[in-house]
Amino acid sequence: MFARERTGNEDQRGVSIIVPRPGSGSHLTVRVKRPAERRSSSRSATRALDLLELFGRAQRPLRAIEISRALEMHSSTTNQLLKTMVDSAHLVFDARAKTYLPSPRLTEFSAWIVESYGADGRLRKLVEELHAQTGLVVTVTTPNDLFMQIVDAEIPGIPGDERLPERGLQVSIFGSAIGSAYLSTLEDDAVLRIAHRARIGEEDMRSLVDMAHRIRDEGFAEGPAAMDERTWSLAMPLPAQGLHVPAVLGLAGPSGVLKPRLDELANLMRDAVARWFGS
Repeated sequence: MFARERTGNEDQRGVSIIVPRPGSGSHLTVRVKRPAERRSSSRSATRALDLLELFGRAQRPLRAIEISRALEMHSSTTNQLLKTMVDSAHLVFDARAKTYLPSPRLTEFSAWIVESYGADGRLRKLVEELHAQTGLVVTVTTPNDLFMQIVDAEIPGIPGDERLPERGLQVSIFGSAIGSAYLSTLEDDAVLRIAHRARIGEEDMRSLVDMAHRIRDEGFAEGPAAMDERTWSLAMPLPAQGLHVPAVLGLAGPSGVLKPRLDELANLMRDAVARWFGS
């Protein structure tokens, strides 16, 4: 089911090149966790961060009704959130214009974010550019324990379609294309440490390392998506020098669309990464 060694001039594009989850027998056993499945008493904190992100996208003061619509919150919930954030001095309120905006209290935090990820919003622009070129799902993921988590994405499709990914969604590192691309950036001992934590048997360790080497040589991982067996994924690590955290760029879409265009799409991804990260 997983990648085979090439023989002669055999074309193996469209054959899964991902680190398998040993003993699973199928990529469908890859675990997927949606943000809604991890709800807790910290929901209000998440809403506050969503609000700050909204200000970052809008780049202007916002009225309460605009915030309610954008974040799909009831007006009473929005008003309580805004009151709390104004009381804590994270937001300021312009009574004449009836608008809210982040306060100077967040200046040092904002400066650190810019230092870490760049002032040009390169990750967002990379995602938007690839989506415009391909019309496919584009994601940026980072490792979170034994999972890869989507931190940014452009996602076409029908709202509410449960097969589609979303920001915050987590997918197992082992058995996924995005996780395999991440593993390919690590030294062998680091791959083995993660495999031990995932309780993978000793008899499977060598094959994991070998596949990580192959992905490193190929420059990308590919394989069936965890969300839907009819979907194929293509993933490659982003340059470490451009970011303060490890990150993987992913592309996903219907197998019949993506698999015949693997080389073309991989080149599009490489070119886009080179434009925004200079490598």
